[in-house]
Amino acid sequence: MRKVRGVKIEKIIKAQQPDIHKRLKQQNKKKKKSRRGKQEHLSFSDVMELMKHDSYYRGKGGALKQRG
Repeated sequence: MRKVRGVKIEKIIKAQQPDIHKRLKQQNKKKKKSRRGKQEHLSFSDVMELMKHDSYYRGKGGALKQRG
């Protein structure tokens, strides 16, 4: 949450517009719940392919990056 001169915006909205505050809180909860279920299901061969030595390369600045 952002702060405006030491007061959170959440508290301002809660005091002035409680119905909007309640709706925003519910939307935020829904977003958090929906993120949990979106995991990739990889097969064993996919995992082994990603873990192979040639699956990584040096990118710009020397950082290790994963191919494909």
